[in-house]
Amino acid sequence: MKVAFLGPEGTYTHQAVIQQFGIEEDVEIIPKKSIAECFEAINSRQVDYTVVPFENSTNGQVVFTYDLFRDWFFDSTKECRFRIVGEQFVPIHHNLLGYGSVQEIETIYSHPQIASQNRDNKRIAAISSKMSAKLYDLPIIVKGIEDNASNTTRFLVLGYNNPPKHNDVTEGKAKAKEEEEKITSLMFTLPDDSPGALCDILFKFKQAEINLTSINSRPANLQPWQYVFFVEAASEINTSVLKSLQESCLALVVLGTFDRNKC
Repeated sequence: MKVAFLGPEGTYTHQAVIQQFGIEEDVEIIPKKSIAECFEAINSRQVDYTVVPFENSTNGQVVFTYDLFRDWFFDSTKECRFRIVGEQFVPIHHNLLGYGSVQEIETIYSHPQIASQNRDNKRIAAISSKMSAKLYDLPIIVKGIEDNASNTTRFLVLGYNNPPKHNDVTEGKAKAKEEEEKITSLMFTLPDDSPGALCDILFKFKQAEINLTSINSRPANLQPWQYVFFVEAASEINTSVLKSLQESCLALVVLGTFDRNKC
């Protein structure tokens, strides 16, 4: 099994890959230089899955990922068959890594690759993850230097089939399996800018008793001041509701239905 992700190794996206797939001999991880390359890899079937950042609890949208969904799924020239098939939440804890003391540091980098290129220099340090410290064999000078201890990034798993799940084990016992909550991710454009056009669509979710967990928008890049709306619902959406929604949209795409990750 091949899995692409936004690299290099040691990033928080790499951590999301490990949370989803574990560290197995049959899992080949393939770092990519950009989120766009991750989309290319899964669409061309170079890989079975790809993992990309989607949103952060502090900074909000990862706009590059949102825009790539728009560009891939609303482009009629692209036969886009992959979908969102999973998600992972990774706590973001930054650490100061290096060989010197705080008093000796003159330069700080914030990219894990840089850290591996400056070994044994006490005047240089890097801000990165605990995973990077292990990967590049760098001492942690100061732990947890982030401003917000609850800062978390949500990552999406893209693919064609439901991904295998890495079994978390706590004190030698597998966690009890709970009934999975489903999330459905959609994006749509409005037929016009008439008053209440967006409200009409959202009201259909209310009529169907579907709870929306998020709604975001990005420029549609079709004409000035037209927007793509990204919506996530806390359930699967049946065919009749989708048909009703499509009647009120200029275009509507289901990006995927997948299990909510409660980790």
